Amino acid sequence: MRFVLGIFVGIAGFLAAGYFVATSGKISVAATNHGGINDKIDEWLGEVSDRSIETHAPRTTNPYANDPGALAVGLAHYKENCLDCHGARSLDGAEFSKGLNPAPPMLDMKGTQEMSDGELFWIVQNGIRMSGMPAFGATHKDREIWEIVAFLRHLPELTPEEEKALSAATKDAD
Repeated sequence: MRFVLGIFVGIAGFLAAGYFVATSGKISVAATNHGGINDKIDEWLGEVSDRSIETHAPRTTNPYANDPGALAVGLAHYKENCLDCHGARSLDGAEFSKGLNPAPPMLDMKGTQEMSDGELFWIVQNGIRMSGMPAFGATHKDREIWEIVAFLRHLPELTPEEEKALSAATKDAD
């Protein structure tokens, strides 16, 4: 019985110490702070996010994946809602995106493109807490989100015309 009580007291003490460290203000929440425990926390939160997305994302493929009209609609939504943070191919995001931590991923890169359609849909629909990624489910219908996912899949193969349309949007913002 003493052994079990010792384990319980040890766990409670560990949790209490963690709580006091976390609430002491010693851990910086500044977006400009890199290194040390902040990177470990970011790494751990990234793993938590990855597991959460895998668990909650629908296990389905994009019903509009082969719809050419979906690409045009997805491009328009991407230009309006995503380009400022994520950029596209040779286009940087808006100036403010350089101050985000964690940095928004380039969506044409391997890590994003390896995600399932359902995972991309879930992220766009629900956002990711404490990352700067908003939830678009409140302002977009499921079909529109699937059209955005169709365009995300297309990003590595942007045509010159599509890149020009996106580039014009970044020039309009200047």
